[in-house]
Amino acid sequence: MKNEISRRKFLSYSGAGITGIFIDHKNMSSSWKPALTAGDPHDYIIVEGHRDIWEFNDRFALNDSDQHSPLKDFLLPRLIEGGLDVVIMPAGGDSVPERGGSDRLLEGSLRVVDMLLSEIEKTGGKASIIKTKSDIPVSPLKDHVKFFLDLEGGGSIEIEPEPGYHHDRRLALLRTFFRLGVRGMQLTHQGRNQLADGVAEGKMGARLSRFGVEVVEEMNRLGMMIGVSHLSANGIFHVAEITKKPVASTHTNIQKFINTPRQHSDEELKAIASTGGIVGIRYIEGQTSYEMLADEIHYMSELIGTDHIGIGWLGHDIGHPKVGQVPGFTEKSPPGEVEKQSMLDHWTRFIEILEKRGYERNDIVKILGGNFLRIWKEILPV
Repeated sequence: MKNEISRRKFLSYSGAGITGIFIDHKNMSSSWKPALTAGDPHDYIIVEGHRDIWEFNDRFALNDSDQHSPLKDFLLPRLIEGGLDVVIMPAGGDSVPERGGSDRLLEGSLRVVDMLLSEIEKTGGKASIIKTKSDIPVSPLKDHVKFFLDLEGGGSIEIEPEPGYHHDRRLALLRTFFRLGVRGMQLTHQGRNQLADGVAEGKMGARLSRFGVEVVEEMNRLGMMIGVSHLSANGIFHVAEITKKPVASTHTNIQKFINTPRQHSDEELKAIASTGGIVGIRYIEGQTSYEMLADEIHYMSELIGTDHIGIGWLGHDIGHPKVGQVPGFTEKSPPGEVEKQSMLDHWTRFIEILEKRGYERNDIVKILGGNFLRIWKEILPV
């Protein structure tokens, strides 16, 4: 990977890694100090790498109008209580659920962007979106959550099968989503689109198409985070070769722990890290305990270093225990241990596990969100 030496040296030796965000007093709140209370999420800047729109879909599907402001009335209070500061939220994408149930790629994604922006407007200033470097939090937020909008797949920006567009016009839809506030895009979901192969096409699916290369280059230019969570291994390697900015696998586990094509091999982990990027591990009901997620973090810290680790998802909480279940309306099966807990329980418990594993506070700061902040400082526009 052409960027490996320069980027890894930069992170290791320049002092501009995540610790710099918190040591540079010109860029931080003068009243904030690093966490002092063991296990308290509110002492950290927490970035959740991927929260699907399941709860929005489930509550909007109910006839009860009291459920139709899901962010303001249900999700946001739990996020604030849990100490989450930034949530990376899919704003449409290739799968029908991430388009809010629409089978139309572009229209469905635009409807979801509108839904999220409309829901944020209802919060009376308690939620906002991250668009520029100046929107990145420099200390834990109080009674406020920022959202980072992320298309989950590039199907919504596709061009005609045999386009005659000028090169600049081929990327019009990508730029339109950028103007609406979208600041990231997973290149694919599970399947194939015009950009590349998702892992459902085979673990070692094809490299990027010519259009996919153009999209990566334009995302670099605009200031958008390139997502590779669902991309084939060869697609990940190709992105790592051509990107000029860090890339992110916001919600994927490690193949040595969960042996499915969807999870990353060591070679993929190294390729992502070579760009200066991040891998966010995620809870999967029935497959991953929190102790196992900590094992994955230990494995990655040995392989690629703590500068490249984030948290994608710690599971459903008691306020929305499973997909399709809204408490008091649609309970279908008893929740598991994690699903019975609050978000505050999740993050408190996970921080305590990292502390018991012997991680220094500086590394915990990076893992819980600092690494995302660091790459956004490099990627986003001014």
